[in-house]
Amino acid sequence: MRMIHKSFILGLTLLLASCFASSVLAKETPKMVNGKKVVFVKLADNFIILYDSSSSMKATSGDQTRLDIERQILNEKNATLPALDWQAGIYTFTPGFGKEAFKSYLPMQTFDKGAFTSTIETLPSRPSGNTLLQNGLVSLDPILGKLQGETVVFLFTDGQYTVNRGLPAPGIIAKQLAEKYKVCFYVIDTDDDTNGDQAVNAVASASDCGKVIQFSKLLGHPEWLTNPLFMVKNQDMPKAKVVGTSVNNIHFDFDKDVVKPENYVALNELTILLQENPKAQVTLAGHTDSLGSEEYNLKLSQRRAASVRTYLVEKGGIDNKRITLSWFGKADPTDSNDTETGRAKNRRVESIITGM
Repeated sequence: MRMIHKSFILGLTLLLASCFASSVLAKETPKMVNGKKVVFVKLADNFIILYDSSSSMKATSGDQTRLDIERQILNEKNATLPALDWQAGIYTFTPGFGKEAFKSYLPMQTFDKGAFTSTIETLPSRPSGNTLLQNGLVSLDPILGKLQGETVVFLFTDGQYTVNRGLPAPGIIAKQLAEKYKVCFYVIDTDDDTNGDQAVNAVASASDCGKVIQFSKLLGHPEWLTNPLFMVKNQDMPKAKVVGTSVNNIHFDFDKDVVKPENYVALNELTILLQENPKAQVTLAGHTDSLGSEEYNLKLSQRRAASVRTYLVEKGGIDNKRITLSWFGKADPTDSNDTETGRAKNRRVESIITGM
């Protein structure tokens, strides 16, 4: 896909301005940043990666092994995280025997994108050994005991494991940990079959905040892993650490997730900004008005954010790894939902730029 270049954008901007003379965007002098400040809010204080490199990860999905996909997902996740001061670490629970299978590749420390990138490169790249899931979960106890606040554990597993009869089942161990510490288990199910679903579901349900995410959904969609860690708000919050700049909102028709032509100018300007600032990242935050159920609006706001990402990637050539999605449904209106004018302003995707 060829990238959008500035000369093309200027011509397209003039063309669209003439086509949509009645729109607000066309009447205004093109201006990328509207000066509104937003904050990234931490939803967790710590996160832990439990990396599975056991022999079952040599199974293929398409033309890649599960292990290759796991490493790619971790790189995508790392690339889209803002610089918040989480405590974070990377550990494996295979290969090896007993507690020796649990290895620290990056011990818990303040999150650093560069350190994570380097560590991911050193993780086992060839599947081998048994899946000692019970030992891996038990080995989390002393780590969690030293942490403050809330922790998210991202566990890669297909739910099948080599049984250690001296230890409880994985779900029981996870439940014991959840009763002692503030911990959520996000279980990335690496097998779309149902063989290990009992163990996968048991670990994820150890606390109310846990979740099972299918492996096949993650590649190219790191937001499924970033959403438990942070959100974006317009006003200051106690846990906010990073301030970004919000660009012009992209608005949508009622109950629609299709980018409208009158938004092309703003999106193309955003494309130029990202092209000219290769270290910048963008978080696309989807929103809806108040009509409809909370569950429906959450999904709708997600689709709206995803449609803007598709435009930036396919039309602008922006690397998918520089884009993070977040969605809030009707929870964060920018205007009153009592009028149609206000509701129209709330049906939006905000683009928050950081790293400039």
